[in-house]
Amino acid sequence: MATRALRSGFLFFRRFLANPRTVGAVLPSGRQLGREMVRGITLRPGDVVVEYGCGTGSLTEAIAALVRATPGARFLGIEREPGFVAVLRERFPDLEFACDDVVNVRALLAARRLPPPRAILSGLPLILLPTMDPIVATTAAALAPGGEFRTFSYIQSWPLPAAFRLRRLFRERFAQRGCSALVLTNVPPAWVLRGVKAPLAADGVALPSAPRSGKDRPINETARGTAEADPAGRH
Repeated sequence: MATRALRSGFLFFRRFLANPRTVGAVLPSGRQLGREMVRGITLRPGDVVVEYGCGTGSLTEAIAALVRATPGARFLGIEREPGFVAVLRERFPDLEFACDDVVNVRALLAARRLPPPRAILSGLPLILLPTMDPIVATTAAALAPGGEFRTFSYIQSWPLPAAFRLRRLFRERFAQRGCSALVLTNVPPAWVLRGVKAPLAADGVALPSAPRSGKDRPINETARGTAEADPAGRH
């Protein structure tokens, strides 16, 4: 186990050196951040969970436990680095991974005859990617009504213009938004951002989004998900 972790960590670091913009961190995310990414999500048989940018599987481990606990739930991981995909398929032989770009998520789901996802969880460094805007837009379109999109934001990047733009995209694209408490044990510390797509009304029409304000609104705690208020009211 230790040898595999060291091998995965070394591969992650090598990929970071080769392409820091797409990898985004020197080390994989910690277990506590993984637990925070899935906290409060409940699945039903037939639900689908998608992971963006699986890396060597640090977040996948927490997501896999959630999916395996629900009979009939499905998982699709999307990772563009072939070296990472090889590690993931060896480490999680019961899960499905696509070596592709996340902007193709809807086509990848359709090719596997999977329904719109209950949750899409991203480990990508979105604020470093030139495709951040279309990724968020495509994700919002791909989710099932009432589905959640979650990603994380490192403490040092929170005040950057690109991070501000990401939070603005959450306000524009999702009916509800929220942010976790700071995960101090992660290196570096990070917040989990959450966006919930509007559910369908009884007549099958999507309900209108909540009014947009200058601050991210906390997501009310329900059986289908939880969130805390945005830290210090930051944007």
